[in-house]
Amino acid sequence: MKAQIIDTHHAYTGFFELQCLTLKHDRFDGGSCGPLVREVLHRSDVAAALLYDPIADKVVLVEQYRAGAHVAGVSPWLVDIVAGRIEAGQTPLEAITREIAEESGLTPKSIEPIGTYLTAPHLSSEQVHLYCATVDAEAVDGLHGLAHEDEDIRPRVLTRAEALALPKTQPLSLWAGLALSWLDKSPR
Repeated sequence: MKAQIIDTHHAYTGFFELQCLTLKHDRFDGGSCGPLVREVLHRSDVAAALLYDPIADKVVLVEQYRAGAHVAGVSPWLVDIVAGRIEAGQTPLEAITREIAEESGLTPKSIEPIGTYLTAPHLSSEQVHLYCATVDAEAVDGLHGLAHEDEDIRPRVLTRAEALALPKTQPLSLWAGLALSWLDKSPR
């Protein structure tokens, strides 16, 4: 099977970049289709981590305003896992270590990879590198985030049972849902 991008142009460049692609690709029946036009949101990949204290059996999540949740008609103060963009020249592990400090004020004791996922391949090129970081939940204190990014982040400590119940009680990001599902299946 072959796919070819014939042309790319940038329809919008801002926080994200919207690329308009003209492409063609093989079909499963042996034929081909195209040229087709598809729009793709593009930005750097993301590193995200579930913060877990195995000694206390507690999860540290972060709460902050999310415009997408607001537009979707749910509470814009979304409870989520720590996440952030992977900057040029950074590895996903370096990015998540930075983000854990920025968003929670915690220092991870260890970081274990969960997996790499395409977040919405029908409309975005973004990949998320998902981790579980062990932390000391007792060390959570204060509000966090970078002032120059207008971040206003509140860490929240929940028992494992409270965290695992969240998907039944409120909307979550896919990343948080994946990470909590992983924790639920994990022999911890």
